[in-house]
Amino acid sequence: MRKTVVVLVMLFGLAVNVSLSAAEKPAEAASSTWTFSAVADKPTAEELAAVADGDFGKEVTCLFNQLEKLCVKRVPVVPGDPTTRIVFKKGDIYNAVRRINKGLEKAVGKKTMTMEQAQDKMLRVLNVAISAYYSEESQSFEKALRAGKKDTGKLLAVFDRVSLED
Repeated sequence: MRKTVVVLVMLFGLAVNVSLSAAEKPAEAASSTWTFSAVADKPTAEELAAVADGDFGKEVTCLFNQLEKLCVKRVPVVPGDPTTRIVFKKGDIYNAVRRINKGLEKAVGKKTMTMEQAQDKMLRVLNVAISAYYSEESQSFEKALRAGKKDTGKLLAVFDRVSLED
């Protein structure tokens, strides 16, 4: 009987400790801000001409393609075999940008946001994402993106807390 009580008390203590540490993590992510060096330049006229017009314009499409080239690599499984696997580098950033893109498309479709507002937000998100990709201190930023990965509003709030230096 005593062993059962001791085990139950230990399990209860462990459960309380886990819930407290889980409650601290989102608060930590919500209070932090990040500063990255701005690396994304406006696409040139040649780059814009080579890109098909996307949902939010050619400039957004060009920057999204640039981010995709950085983050998504197709690697052959075995040399000589046409089978490839996809390897993501900084996948939290890439997935967050994709979710925000889908969320902004829905907002424009529901007419809760204008196309110009969505384009501006998407340009800002892509500039921050490319800058964060090149930053070596982006782990806490990626952790914050991972914490709010299901909610477009939370993801946009994380991107809004980033400042870009020239």
